[in-house]
Amino acid sequence: MRPTLTVIVDPADRWMSRAACIGQAPAYDETAPRWEQRKARELCLSTCPVLAECRDWARRTKYTGTAAGETLLYGRRRGHPESAAS
Repeated sequence: MRPTLTVIVDPADRWMSRAACIGQAPAYDETAPRWEQRKARELCLSTCPVLAECRDWARRTKYTGTAAGETLLYGRRRGHPESAAS
């Protein structure tokens, strides 16, 4: 069983409560299987009303996982979450 993703939310990020993915954090984790990440991206791109805010947040916080329909790794290689890319 994968751990549940925990994000410390800045009060300025109230947009998160309107996100299409609310309550589905494990599907967005970098360790989720590719099919689950693909499903998460589809949800983002098809129904999310806060896509722009999510993209800004992910880039600002250097989020690693799926956000705003993108897979963000920020220096990590896919499949090796503990190692930094050279």
